[in-house]
Amino acid sequence: MNTRTKTTMRLAGLAGPAAAMLIAGCGHHEPSALAAPPLAISPAEHPTPQRVVKLRAESLGYIKVQAISPQASAGVVTAPGRVDFRAKAISTAGTVVAGRIGKIHVQIGDRVKAGDPLVTLASAEAAQMRSDFARAKVELARAEYRYQRQEEMKRSGVGLEIERMEAEAQLNEDRADYERARDALRLLGNGVAEEVVVRAPMDSTVLRAYVAAGATVAAGSALFDLGEPSSLWIVADVFEPDLLLVEKGAAASIGLASLPQPIGGHVVGESAAIQADMRRGQVFIEPDDPKTPLRPGMYARVSIEAAGPGHIVLPTTAILIKDGKQTLVYVETAEGVFEPREVQIGPARSGMTPILDGLKGGERVVVSGALLIDTEAAMLL
Repeated sequence: MNTRTKTTMRLAGLAGPAAAMLIAGCGHHEPSALAAPPLAISPAEHPTPQRVVKLRAESLGYIKVQAISPQASAGVVTAPGRVDFRAKAISTAGTVVAGRIGKIHVQIGDRVKAGDPLVTLASAEAAQMRSDFARAKVELARAEYRYQRQEEMKRSGVGLEIERMEAEAQLNEDRADYERARDALRLLGNGVAEEVVVRAPMDSTVLRAYVAAGATVAAGSALFDLGEPSSLWIVADVFEPDLLLVEKGAAASIGLASLPQPIGGHVVGESAAIQADMRRGQVFIEPDDPKTPLRPGMYARVSIEAAGPGHIVLPTTAILIKDGKQTLVYVETAEGVFEPREVQIGPARSGMTPILDGLKGGERVVVSGALLIDTEAAMLL
């Protein structure tokens, strides 16, 4: 037996194990739970650079192929909405000490500047904090004097090192007490004795008041809710099936009772959660004109341009993400022949993913078993 014949027999012996990969999906036969799946055809039969995979007829029982068609759409998604503050645009003004409300300086709906007084209260705790600060300041001055005197005596040769060290330790302790008292007093702001003035932390609108004149409050109590007036947008409550038709950047028309004509806007994001009781999701819309006179709580009627009649939606199981960058599906180009297709997708909802680009109506796409076909394709390289 010559060398060429031996080499041929060796390659033939390796060909079988190299192609023994399980292929899962749909098709024309229901495989037995104990039966081993049939083999895919050897890579030598399909050496194309597109990694086309051809399966034998009996292998098709492990995948599911579905003919796709554009989803019908009326072109516009309508939903009720309201004007609300953006996330992180609302803050709460409170008190750091217990006390009794003496005077309220603002009312609900007032616009205030950063530093404007909101409420004045009387607090014995505040008076004690100011007293502690004054005492700590005096003690620090004494400790500094004693330490400087020990330093001078040491340089003159008449002081003891142990006394200098004791003076230094006392100085450090008094300085720490002073800094604690100072930092605590800064939280109170300006004032004398037991008076505490709570001020607005930012330019804002007063949304809610939790106190009344003469009421007593505990340390840490919330006094007012404040919202930043420049951080308003429209929140539309869109039915769950319609969310697949809403894309970021889509144009919107917003009708407000206080304005004679609808205003224009655009979608800037969607909530990841669905309201369990209403089966709606929140869509956030910014007005195109930032000077539009909006007030929190205003009701709106929103019309959003849908993705269009050519919108294709696939089960999320059909989508493969390669290396965190490339998004693929497998398309059946002939009986049992599949090729990868790069697609652009929108946000997934309820197990369905919109396809924005890369597919057209009438094509047959693998919706189950695509991962196993992709694994087989990688092995056939």
